[in-house]
Amino acid sequence: MSIRNLDHLLAPRSVALIGASLRPGSLGNILARNLFRGSFKGPLWLVNPKGGTIEGRVCHASITDL
Repeated sequence: MSIRNLDHLLAPRSVALIGASLRPGSLGNILARNLFRGSFKGPLWLVNPKGGTIEGRVCHASITDL
């Protein structure tokens, strides 16, 4: 792997969080909150089989729904 390919990992244009969760204290909830409140400017896609919303953002039931 060249350093050039690391740009996609370290500076993504969008992020899909698989396992986003409403359950307080869960890893999926903590990661979602950090992404919402961080400085990331690109689209954030949330995925959880139960669907719904997390902090007012749509949570897709599967990756294929994206």
